[in-house]
Amino acid sequence: MTNIGVNINTSKDPDERILKYIVNILEQYIKPVNITIFKDDLNNEEKKIRGLDAMIVLGGDGTILGAARILVKYDVPILGVNIGHLGFLTSVEMLEFEDAIKRLLNNQYSIEERVMLNCIKKDTNENFPALNDVVICKGTLSRIAEFTIFIDDCYYSKFDADGVIISTPTGSTAYSLSAGGPIVHPNLNVVSITPICPHKLEMRTIIVDCKSKVEILVSTKESKEEVYLTIDGQESRSIGELGEIQVSALNNKCKLIRLQNKCYFDILNKKILSR
Repeated sequence: MTNIGVNINTSKDPDERILKYIVNILEQYIKPVNITIFKDDLNNEEKKIRGLDAMIVLGGDGTILGAARILVKYDVPILGVNIGHLGFLTSVEMLEFEDAIKRLLNNQYSIEERVMLNCIKKDTNENFPALNDVVICKGTLSRIAEFTIFIDDCYYSKFDADGVIISTPTGSTAYSLSAGGPIVHPNLNVVSITPICPHKLEMRTIIVDCKSKVEILVSTKESKEEVYLTIDGQESRSIGELGEIQVSALNNKCKLIRLQNKCYFDILNKKILSR
C-alpha cells in the first residue's frame, strides 16, 4: 500500500493543520509512499484516482458518501477518519489515526464490502449510484403523491404518501430509520423499501434481495406538483409530475477499511442508539 489518496473536507480543516498531520504520519510510517491530495469534491479527478491503493477520507458521513459514489467505479477502498459530527461510517477518530496506520501495516484490518444502489431515472436514462439511499419525495406543498411499486416486474402495492425511501443496509440507520424502517446489519445483501407517511395503515417497510429490480411509478395527480429524486441526501433531480424510477444493486460494492478492534454493534450503540 504505497499509492495513497487523501480526500479532505476543507470546511473542517480551514488552516490545513489536520491535513499536514495526516501527511506527516503517512510519510513517517509508510516508505516509500506516494500521496495525492484531493480537496472536497472528487468529481473530475478520475485520472488521479486510477491506481490508488486506498483513499483516506477526512470528514464526516457526508464526505464518505460523496467519496464512495466516485471511488466505487475504481474499486478503491476507503479509510474514513472522523473530523465531522457523527462519523458513523468512518473507521477511526482523529486521535486514533497514528495507531490505525500501524494496524494497517501489520495487516490488522479487513475490507468490508457494502451494497450500493444504482438508480435509473427512466425518462432521461441517467444513472445515479448511492451508498445510503434513494428518496422519491413530493415537493414543497403539503400534498401527498401516489406511488405504484413493482418488484422484479411483479406488482407489489399502490399507495398515497409523502415519499418512498429505498435504502441499503448502510443507509438503514439514516433517513429510513427516522421514517420507521428497521436497522439492517451492513453485511446483508438486501434493500429496504420504506414509505414516508403513507396514507394506508398497513403500509410498512419491506425488505427484498439486493438483486431485485424495484420500479416505482409516481404521480402527483391533480396537484401537478413536481416530485424530486434525492441521492444520499446530496444530489437532487426533478422527475416532474409523473415519473418512473428503477433501483437495483450496483454491480460494484463500496469497500471500507475496518480495523480489527472495531465492532459494528459498539459503534451502533455509541453513535446511533445512545444519542
